[in-house]
This record gives sequence, C-alpha cells and structure tokens, in this order.
Amino acid sequence: MGTRIAVLKEEGTHPLAEGLLSSFAEIVPLGSLQDVAKLAEAGRDIVLVDISMPSFDAADVLKALQAGPQRPLVVLFDSTDRPGRLLSQLRRLGRMREARPGSLKQAVRVLGVSQEALARILGVSSRTVHRWLKGARPRRNPKVEKLLRLVAVLEDVLPTPEGILSYLHHPNPSFNSETPYQLLLRGESERIAGNLQALAEGVYI
Repeated sequence: MGTRIAVLKEEGTHPLAEGLLSSFAEIVPLGSLQDVAKLAEAGRDIVLVDISMPSFDAADVLKALQAGPQRPLVVLFDSTDRPGRLLSQLRRLGRMREARPGSLKQAVRVLGVSQEALARILGVSSRTVHRWLKGARPRRNPKVEKLLRLVAVLEDVLPTPEGILSYLHHPNPSFNSETPYQLLLRGESERIAGNLQALAEGVYI
C-alpha cells in the first residue's frame, strides 16, 4: 500500500490550488471540524493543511487531527500562493518523502545511537539489529522504512552531523518541550519529519 496523502482545505475555495493538489492527494473539503475528526479517525500518512481558510483556524484543525488514533505527518501550505511557488513546495515534499539513506549503518551514524537504542526504536531485539548491521537484509518493515526516510530528511534539512545531533537532543516547543529523540524512541519518526519539513519551508507546526 502506498503513502496515503490527504489535503484539508475549505470547501469551494482556491480551485487552482485544488487542481494541483488533486494530482497526487485526496482532497478533503472542509465544511466543519467534524470532517477533520472523520479523517483523523480513518487515518492518513501525510495530511496537508491549508492555512488560508476563511472559516477555519489552522490551529483548531491541527488539534482535531492530533485527537485521532494516529498522528500523521502534517504539512502546512498556503492555497493562495502563486501556482509556481506552490508547485515548487509540493515537489520538494515529494523529494523528501522519496529519499532514503543507503543502510541502517548509515542511520546509526547519522542518529548517533547505540545498537540497543536502535533496537528499541525499531521494536525488535538487539540480536536482530546486530544481524541487520552485519549485512542481513531486514524483511519489509514499516518502522525501518520510516526511520530511513527520517534520516534522509535530517540530512537534507540539517547540513552538519553536529546540527543533526543538536536538533535531536534539544527540547522542541513543537513537541511540548520534549526532544525529537524522545519521540524517536516512541516510534514517532513521522512527527519529527513533519517538523523538519516545516523548518525547511519556514513554517512552524
């Protein structure tokens, strides 16, 4: 199953942006916050939220999304942007989602984690991680794939190893003053990737 992407925007506004977005994502027209609650319940991997909705506050929409059983990667966008600028931002999002590091060894180096910590992040035994790091290929594992995508985003957004470690281990207001590393240990790599996407675009969520 591919990545499930949804776009939340107010019904009947900015049709040009809707046309661009509908080429790769499901458009969810908002008539009320109950529509957000239904989407949160159904679950999506990535949700793009329009910050230029005349009848809705994006903060209320984000709160309704976070109340659901799953926490998607959330990206804020402005549907009133010029089409060329909006398209450029969407292409960047696509590149960040598709990029991957070469191996779990590279992930260990970039994240600066021990074998035991990596096992905890991936929800497997230390022995399994040891085999993987020695060259055994892990079977298709969503947690491994998400972690590799996060490492690719970290290297794309933060230019130095020192910058990556500083970001991971400092309290972040976007995460209620928890560190990204604390989220990583809970397996919430997509929330971290969403925050990095916001940093890259100059939008904070």
